[in-house]
Amino acid sequence: MSSPNRFWRIASRPTGEVSAANFAWSEAPVPAPGAGELLVRVIYLSIDPVQRYWLSPDATFGPPAAPGMPMPGRVWGVVEKSPDSRFRAGDLVAGPGTWSQWCTLPVAMAEPVPDWPGIPLLAHTSLFSMQALTAYFGTLEIAQLRKTDTVVVSAAAGAVGSLVVQIARNHGCARLVAIAGGADKCRWLREKLGADHAIDYKAGDIGAALDAACPDGIDVYYDNVGGAILDAVLARIRPHARIACGGFISHYNEAGHAQGIHNFSMLALKQARAEGFSCFEYVHRADEAFATLRRWFEEGRIGYHTHLVDGLERAPDALAGIFRGSNLGKTVVQVSAPDRRTAP
Repeated sequence: MSSPNRFWRIASRPTGEVSAANFAWSEAPVPAPGAGELLVRVIYLSIDPVQRYWLSPDATFGPPAAPGMPMPGRVWGVVEKSPDSRFRAGDLVAGPGTWSQWCTLPVAMAEPVPDWPGIPLLAHTSLFSMQALTAYFGTLEIAQLRKTDTVVVSAAAGAVGSLVVQIARNHGCARLVAIAGGADKCRWLREKLGADHAIDYKAGDIGAALDAACPDGIDVYYDNVGGAILDAVLARIRPHARIACGGFISHYNEAGHAQGIHNFSMLALKQARAEGFSCFEYVHRADEAFATLRRWFEEGRIGYHTHLVDGLERAPDALAGIFRGSNLGKTVVQVSAPDRRTAP
């Protein structure tokens, strides 16, 4: 190919908030796939809070990425070259790639994207993604949702939280309370996603707002943020409450140690359970979750919302924006134009 491959390298590790200064815009020839690799033209690039962790010097949800390396990220795209009979040029695939226009994917890690009628490629970045596995199994298996439960979801307007709200509503619960930052997000959660109450954590005392929305206490908390909101929820849990610890975005940009939780003793006092988990534990059960989500989507019972950012050059700002609460739903960078099969 005569055009260069444009991509982002890691320039430095952030010591606090991540910013565009931590990345370097680079050009190189389009990579030649090696043995057992596919060459993929990237259409969509996933932007996720966990990518901030990959920039740390310590192993977290995987090994750290070192300065000088291309920035890793999950991609959806079109196979350009394939040495393997399981993939042909023109096939849609997903997998662990890089922030780039073209990238190579190991055949062993490339995932065919199903050609489901009426479901565009953009839907796969949200409803049929790793975040969807986090939301689905965190809600139904870790939190063990029951129809009598009062459920609270934090970061409810984000990629995972917005799916948790819809899964909890579809599965059935007595009261559904969503927490987000800003009046517009709270309105969207009530009017579009079906939350009974939406709390703007920026607007006042979170404890008082939880008391008003959950007068009898909290049975299930889906925690995406940690920090002060987790502490406020712990003070209000009911006996045998379940807390699914799926993320802690309030801590990702902290340069030092996270502040301690004051109400941790409530787990013992209420015989409650808080359990951390990762979507990687459930990859082998993806078909199970995706079959249910696909059925709900076709029935009009669940939807997806993407914060679509146009242009690979805007990827660093898109990542920084997640921590400022700029996104509504799943943040996705469109790297190249979708074709007829992939257009929304």
